[in-house]
Amino acid sequence: MENVDENGETNLQVLGHEKIGAGAVHVIVMNDWIADTSTWDPAKPYLGLEEFTWVFADLRGYGRSKTLLGPFDLKQSVIDILALADHLGWRKFSIVGHSMSTLIAMHLAQHHAHRIERAVLLAPIPPAGHGGDKTMLEAVGKIASSHDKRRIEVLAQRWGNRLSKGWVKFKAARWRSTSTPDAVADYTRMFGGDGLPDPKAIIDIPVLAITGEEDIEVMRSAAVSKLLGLIAKNLTIVPFVQCSRFPMQELPPLTVATVERFLQGNESSS
Repeated sequence: MENVDENGETNLQVLGHEKIGAGAVHVIVMNDWIADTSTWDPAKPYLGLEEFTWVFADLRGYGRSKTLLGPFDLKQSVIDILALADHLGWRKFSIVGHSMSTLIAMHLAQHHAHRIERAVLLAPIPPAGHGGDKTMLEAVGKIASSHDKRRIEVLAQRWGNRLSKGWVKFKAARWRSTSTPDAVADYTRMFGGDGLPDPKAIIDIPVLAITGEEDIEVMRSAAVSKLLGLIAKNLTIVPFVQCSRFPMQELPPLTVATVERFLQGNESSS
């Protein structure tokens, strides 16, 4: 499948990915801002392999796609995910986004619903973004070129009171090793309005949002219900009480069970 960039040039490179399982339910899982899809490693032993085919796709600049050049933005990410599905021979599939990549999943659900069966959003970003101005976003982007001590400080400020110091150091190391500075810096534009979901485009397909009730307030269930509910009309929200931004690491078996039930149409049993 030819991959066409914003300049109309073709790129035959397919996103790096790992394929697990051989089931009839096809699922593409995307990474977040802080690491590649190895974030899912603690949850992989619990995946259903007979019912599902899981493809863990690393966005450009991350993990298995670390050598792929930009642009590192929503538009290119949407092109890449659809190209990957074509490469796999999947006419329709379900999409799983985590934090940053929930914006990509929302866009796919809005504008490519004929390809998407169901959408799962773990720790979803508000559809209108975080509302940061250019100065704030540039400051966040500069973390990409900072030393490990600074990354540890950033992670500790957000999660250090809940999770162990060892976890914070582990996440900082994974952030460094699984991403490129250019990608980390450029994807921050998505948080402030560069490619945010269309506020007038309704999502009709089933959507599951898993929220961590220890996350920042705008990403907890009450806010997600209010904000995401404006565009997602078939929305199921499952709050994880003792969880923050990384349910696949903090509560792996529960995350897998909740996602699998939803993908099989059993969201009422969550």
